[in-house]
Amino acid sequence: MTTLAEIQKAADGLPTGQQQALLRHLSRKLAASKPVPGACESWPVPPPDVPIQELERIEAIIEAEFSQIDPGGW
Repeated sequence: MTTLAEIQKAADGLPTGQQQALLRHLSRKLAASKPVPGACESWPVPPPDVPIQELERIEAIIEAEFSQIDPGGW
């Protein structure tokens, strides 16, 4: 079996006792594994390892570009 759909279909065909045994097995396995953080759990992202001079250069570019935007929006 190579896909989740195939595994689910096979599990659906098992007798109740074997489904329960499979559930216990997977529950123990998941409980023992390290949780993988979801997208929202992994924030905030640590700052990049960039020299301060490069960060200052980027900030200056951003400030220069945004200073040209009309505050009225048009």
